[in-house]
Amino acid sequence: MRKSVFFLLIMFLFILNSCSSQPETEPYEYFSSTDNDFDEIVVEGKGINYEEAETNARIQALQNIVGMKLYNQTTVKNFKLVDKTILSKTYGFIKNSEILQKTNENGIYKIKAKYKVSKKLTDDDYFYILQQMKKPKIGVFIPITRSNDFYIKIAETTIEGKLSKYGFNLFDLRKIQKLSDKINLANEGLDILIEGNIYAEYSGEYYGLSTARSKIELKAYWTSTGKLVASVSAESGGSDVTEIGAIKTAVRKSSEIVGEKLSKEIIKTWMDYLANGLPVQIVILDISNEKYQKIYNLITNNFKVYSYNYSNNTAIFEIESKIFTDKLYNLYFKDYDLITQNMLYLVIR
Repeated sequence: MRKSVFFLLIMFLFILNSCSSQPETEPYEYFSSTDNDFDEIVVEGKGINYEEAETNARIQALQNIVGMKLYNQTTVKNFKLVDKTILSKTYGFIKNSEILQKTNENGIYKIKAKYKVSKKLTDDDYFYILQQMKKPKIGVFIPITRSNDFYIKIAETTIEGKLSKYGFNLFDLRKIQKLSDKINLANEGLDILIEGNIYAEYSGEYYGLSTARSKIELKAYWTSTGKLVASVSAESGGSDVTEIGAIKTAVRKSSEIVGEKLSKEIIKTWMDYLANGLPVQIVILDISNEKYQKIYNLITNNFKVYSYNYSNNTAIFEIESKIFTDKLYNLYFKDYDLITQNMLYLVIR
């Protein structure tokens, strides 16, 4: 009898303990808290108040997560995203934070903070963050020849699909008459032109199926300067019950590979620019020698200048900027008429 009472008492205590409330966990502790799953980074945020400065710092911490995944290394950089909408979705990737320093100078609030960020960024969230970034407008052009006219559209559509996955804005090149004039493309609002060549041929039969090989070479250029952004190539094989089907399959596969490679190369270059400075070209038309001296002093005192030229009442400056051309214009050139503008190209008069 005594043993039975003791047994019932033990069971009652066990049930009572099981039903007791469990401690709540913070949403940012979703991942394992082992040190190997996180990296500690220190960033500085700026804003019109301390709250905005802290938000800016947190965004920079998230940007470092993207940088680590994209570059496949632990070296991190301060990449810039366009808004704060990513915070609610990716809050879980920051485990904890520590404010190291607060300063306020001339109305600009600064916060230096240390964050512990997760290395485990899923592909869905990775692409979500990339798509929030402000990125250049891109157009894809592969010349049509007599031999490739039946599969050229497959290549262009597949490559554009890969670019879209990374959040690039695609530009309809059919609106443009002269594709060979890159400055004309820049004036139309295109930032990057992708040009390429595609080769595909029938390879014979294999176990009753038709086979083919395809190779694609692509080069991406800044339209404002004509400078090369990236150059990639890829090749692949394909098979089908028909010769044409085999060629189309090979083209689709090589297009997927080359589109993925080129998208990543452009993203890496773009993020480097966002981290270290944008290569912006400023063109001032119909400017007198006197006004040129004033604008020369303005630009050289505020920006790192790569090159400059003044002839025939036209001044051209290639600079390194931390802001895009829309802000450049509003901050420094509002007294001039805006002629044309894209992300890295500004023409004023």
